[in-house]
Amino acid sequence: MKMEKTAGRRTEIAEVLGVEGKKAQVVLRDCPFHPSGGGQPGDTGTLQGEDFRAEVRDAGKRKDAEGVVLTLTLTKGAPYAGMEVEAEVDWGRHAVLSRMHTAQHLFSRLQENAHEGSLTTLKVNIGLDESVIHVRYDGGLTWEDLFEMEEKTRAVIRADLPVETFITSREEAEKIPELKAKWERIHDEKIRVVRVPGVDATACSGTHSARTGQVGGFLVTGFNGSAPDWEVRFTVRQEERTQEYSRVMRRLLRAVGCRPDQAEEVFIRQRAENTALRQVLDKVRPYVSIPWEIRETGGRPLYLALLPGLTKELITAPARACAEEHPDAFCLALMPGAGDSPFPFVLLRGAQVPVDLSGFLKKFPELEARGGGKPEWLNGVTSQRAPSTWIACLSHEHAIL
Repeated sequence: MKMEKTAGRRTEIAEVLGVEGKKAQVVLRDCPFHPSGGGQPGDTGTLQGEDFRAEVRDAGKRKDAEGVVLTLTLTKGAPYAGMEVEAEVDWGRHAVLSRMHTAQHLFSRLQENAHEGSLTTLKVNIGLDESVIHVRYDGGLTWEDLFEMEEKTRAVIRADLPVETFITSREEAEKIPELKAKWERIHDEKIRVVRVPGVDATACSGTHSARTGQVGGFLVTGFNGSAPDWEVRFTVRQEERTQEYSRVMRRLLRAVGCRPDQAEEVFIRQRAENTALRQVLDKVRPYVSIPWEIRETGGRPLYLALLPGLTKELITAPARACAEEHPDAFCLALMPGAGDSPFPFVLLRGAQVPVDLSGFLKKFPELEARGGGKPEWLNGVTSQRAPSTWIACLSHEHAIL
């Protein structure tokens, strides 16, 4: 995201906490940067002075005293106490985080109300593209639940309600009806309250939009977990994310050949079929017998098999058995498919062969292979169909340690 250019605030550096190379931490006399808190990152921006410029990478609360600590990347000069600077906040980024945080308040409160106190928001991670809400709920979250909360959140956004932010005493804050606050974590006598009348009131240190209408769109992008620990992801970039998902979905429906309302049923059925096929393969695998052809490479036996169209999952176990049965030999299985596309391979060596196969593919680019493994075995994909090339590489003096 490009930084939104606005007039900066004239201030001065009150204290330099440290400088190390191009990194520094400073405290400003009058700081416009909002610190991190409430699951929201701190503001970023720039500081400029005479013969001085720095990128503000983060703003955080000072732990040992009042003030905000700015983490800087120095691009010109070095900071010193008393230096006059122009502080410019990236207000575009600030606005997106504020919209995200406001949307989170609305969604979380509506979700908690819908589950009558059995669902609790544990923490949030506010991001620029996507944000995450971590919740505790003994029940099972479903897309139907989230779609309902999504639409309720959008309704509050469309209502363009005011978002009030004010600071009050802890004593007065405790009198606010339905105020959400984690009192065990709050030790200040002054409480910052964010309130949407009739919808939510929360003790929060983050930034928020002035009205719910400024949030824009709202889209739940995903969820995962299991009872009681869940996380829900969302974005306020509804239009662009919906367009992205729509394109993916249209491509998928074209490939699968079904209507949108059938996609989930088709996927579940195919997943069940794939699971059944894997179970069959697991049962068949012990009975697979490979027609090995015995060759020689580097004065050692090479058990070679060309197995068109088969998979690594089916061949790996019998190839391992071959290497164990012939500890002085190499075992190589090539599984070419139709056309010139890369195909799977499995390469193993017996326990008595003094070869480290872990760097073998990098030594011999003519194999046109990529993959990984350990000193005693490799698997991956290759475009080299000629067994003679594999034999020559294995025979090469640099392959034998």
